[in-house]
Amino acid sequence: MGFFKKLFGIGAVAGTTVAAMKVSEKYKANNPEGAKDVNGDGKVDAVDVLTEVAKAATEVYTEVADSAKEKIPQVIEAVKQTADDII
Repeated sequence: MGFFKKLFGIGAVAGTTVAAMKVSEKYKANNPEGAKDVNGDGKVDAVDVLTEVAKAATEVYTEVADSAKEKIPQVIEAVKQTADDII
């Protein structure tokens, strides 16, 4: 059981790292000139950056969810075919 726990842990860390990189790339794409005052309070602060990071994370999540929805029927068909081959 220890092997699978470690394997799952490595997968979770890798997945988290990829997600963080995707959000970072989207943030940079959305803000090519750096952070700006998005809430209109006259200063660029952590609230502005966090707002833009949240926006980037939402966009990445939406893209991944849409991609998954497109691939689910293919995965289901592959699973059915594999099950039929085994039985």
